[in-house]
Amino acid sequence: MLPPHDLLLAHCFQLNGQHYLVTGSGAGDLAALGEGAFSPVYVRYSYPLFGSRRPFFPAMAADDRGALYRGLDAIDWLIASGLLFPRSDAAGLWPDGSEDQLFVKELDLAVPPLAYAAAAEAEFPGVRLTAAIEIVEKATFALAPGANFPARLLSAIPAFQLNAAVPFTRATQLIPQAAANPRTIPLDAL
Repeated sequence: MLPPHDLLLAHCFQLNGQHYLVTGSGAGDLAALGEGAFSPVYVRYSYPLFGSRRPFFPAMAADDRGALYRGLDAIDWLIASGLLFPRSDAAGLWPDGSEDQLFVKELDLAVPPLAYAAAAEAEFPGVRLTAAIEIVEKATFALAPGANFPARLLSAIPAFQLNAAVPFTRATQLIPQAAANPRTIPLDAL
């Protein structure tokens, strides 16, 4: 049993020890400036175990009323309603692949889920994502918060739009700065 995943037609790459997703025109070229680029991307979600911060990848959840949530529905239910049902159960995997079942209250649902990217469906757990970038045309900024990614992913990591006119070599300097301190970077700041 592997935890559920979102399949994204995006590129994943590493800059300064952090991993990023990128989509849009030229995404492959931007990813090639980093290290270890791959596409497509299989994204899985985890929650840290309360106290230890060890990531747990839910695959199934059951609420106090007996409703059962499987796959990505379990992730969505934990994001939206998990705090309302602390005695509920969540079944899934630890990063080493061992299966376990926990009470939902054992997971730290007060923080956003963690997103991990892998190059193949069978690759688990993958690398932890820092942010997602969407390359856009004709923007009035160099880099700005917000992008068109699945809501589940947006609940886990910050997302940015990058102006396609920004040279990619300069973008590789801006992306880690924006991920560390999300803000709009105007074109005239370049």
